[in-house]
Parts: sequence; C-alpha cells; structure tokens
Amino acid sequence: MAHASLKKYSQVRASSINEMTPYEQINLIFSNIIGRLAATKGFIERKEIAKKGENISACVLLFGALQDALNFEVEQDPSISENLAALYDYCQRKLTEANLNNDLNAINEVSNIVKEIKEGWNSIPANQRTPAV
Repeated sequence: MAHASLKKYSQVRASSINEMTPYEQINLIFSNIIGRLAATKGFIERKEIAKKGENISACVLLFGALQDALNFEVEQDPSISENLAALYDYCQRKLTEANLNNDLNAINEVSNIVKEIKEGWNSIPANQRTPAV
C-alpha cells in the first residue's frame, strides 16, 4: 500500500497540483508523508540507509510545508494552528531522532500522529473545504 501511495504521488504533475484546492493539496501531503514513512520502515529493516535518510528528509520538508500552510489569523480559534504547528515541530524532531537511531518506534509514532490528523482533515464537511473568498 505504501508503494502504491508513493507511486500515485509521483505521478501528480505540478500543473495538476496547482489545479487542486488547498484542501486537496494538504490531503496529498498527508498521504505522501504516510506513504514515505511506511517505505522508510522497510528501508530501516533492509539497512538501506541512504534511502531511509532521503525519505525522512522529504517528510521533514513536507511537515515544513504543512507548517507554512497554517493560518494563525483564523477568527474562530487560532489555537488550532498553534497546536498543529507544535505537533508538526514535534514530528520533525522525532523523525530526526529516528533517522539517527534507525528507530522504528519513532517512525510508527509519527505515522500514527499523521494518520490521526488526516482522519480529522478528511472529516471536514465538503461544503467547508473551499476557503471563503
């Protein structure tokens, strides 16, 4: 499944990404992180250190993209963005430790966090997924 997710992501062209809504772009980032982390576990198990490092680095960058997408000026509750920023930072630090120590538990922890956030993201009602103009 992880390989299918990575393959699907790699087939997305920049032009199609630009045509996606912000909601779809964030959903794609979550899917990419989950797929890369699944692949990373295999790289650790097979001692493919270079590939492991590349995947973890890509995930750290993707978490940076998620941080950049946060809206701290949301009128309803800016604490949501603040909490997500802290969580994304935690995941980046945890992945750095996982990279140094080949720590499968840390990879699993971050993967579970992202899956939970993605589940919440997917539960956003369709009529609220497009930002107001």
